[in-house]
Amino acid sequence: MKKEKLYTAGEMARLAGVSLRTIRFYDRKGILKPVACSEAGYRYYDRDSVVRLQRILMLKYLGFSLRQIAEMAEEGAGVEVQLAQQKALLKMHRQKLEEMISAIEIMEKSGEEERWDYLLRLLNLLTDDEKIRRQYEKADNLERRIRLHDYSTAPQDWMDWVYERLNLSPGGSILEIGCGNGMLWQKNIQKLPRDLHLVLTDASEGMLEQARGNLAPYESLIKERQICVEYRVVDAESLQLSADSYDHIIANHMLYCVENRDECLREIAKALKPTGTFACSTIGGRHMEELHEIVKAFDERIEMPYMKLTGGFRLENGRQQLEKYFSVVECERQENSLLVNNADAIYAYVYSYPGNAPCILEQRGEEFRRMLEERLEREGALHIRKDQGMFLCKGGAADKACRGIVGVKNSHETDTPGKGFSAVV
Repeated sequence: MKKEKLYTAGEMARLAGVSLRTIRFYDRKGILKPVACSEAGYRYYDRDSVVRLQRILMLKYLGFSLRQIAEMAEEGAGVEVQLAQQKALLKMHRQKLEEMISAIEIMEKSGEEERWDYLLRLLNLLTDDEKIRRQYEKADNLERRIRLHDYSTAPQDWMDWVYERLNLSPGGSILEIGCGNGMLWQKNIQKLPRDLHLVLTDASEGMLEQARGNLAPYESLIKERQICVEYRVVDAESLQLSADSYDHIIANHMLYCVENRDECLREIAKALKPTGTFACSTIGGRHMEELHEIVKAFDERIEMPYMKLTGGFRLENGRQQLEKYFSVVECERQENSLLVNNADAIYAYVYSYPGNAPCILEQRGEEFRRMLEERLEREGALHIRKDQGMFLCKGGAADKACRGIVGVKNSHETDTPGKGFSAVV
């Protein structure tokens, strides 16, 4: 039987056209370990190592972080599957470049006075993270998006629906991660029990300032009920919380924005008191589907990064992620949809999309508005599906470990829907 050829670190470097230092760096980071080492300290690699190195370099080229590369490089797929995945990623990369070229072409056709503004907006296309960060530096875009939901057909407002399921008690300590403009508390200010310690956090100082302003008119009520409200700038990507600190932790429509989600959830589980609850809401895969189809049909260049951004944590896949850190994970979907008869509200919502939507609509806005008005004239109103809900989690990671049920499906789960949280996702 022919002995398999092994490669030294130097040979690996020459094969791949990288430096020896790069090979050693990947070794230290644990993503390209040698298959053997000689007594003299030489490291040796095999053909599978070459395939693995190719995958690492491809992911690096596509802009993935070292942590992401480490996770993706661990996937046990065969070479054919890996190549198919890389092909798909390259197609996405090509689409991104085409979108940027399209944005530049729009800028080129604009007037001299508009070009600088369009050039600044082009910066918003560079990364999805940057698009989201820029969008939420201030509350304007969030409020444009929220206004469309005034056309909800649900008997209960979303913030009321969320608050009802928190079951807050007097004297509780509450942390909200990504509080935005504080609307959850503004909408339910009259319902807050006494002696709460409410910690509102967001990565955006602008959002926190808006939250502070929205709650300012209720200062006397807050003081009368002896509620302590703190505002803190906190990035969920680098969350550091004290153990057993909170009765309730809330993440309302924001976990899908967190790249470092495992670390974030680990910190949340640690910070909950033994009887505490973690409430996190998100959307399902068909959320706002009809509106997305309208936008795509009008101009397929308009980016809808939320469709990709939210994929990491949705109603369909959130349970599996949460069960690693909580012993009880229950979920309920809100029955809801939008019936919108106002073209301006739809236009404002689409304009608020992160990325190139404002740029394109300022060129074709009247055409888009006219298309919406003609459709409303025919149909009376647009029906837009809302697919959203909440997970309610109990029992942190330490509790799960001592009870020996880490990763085990909850025995109380049922497919019977009803009031409160059902197991139907």
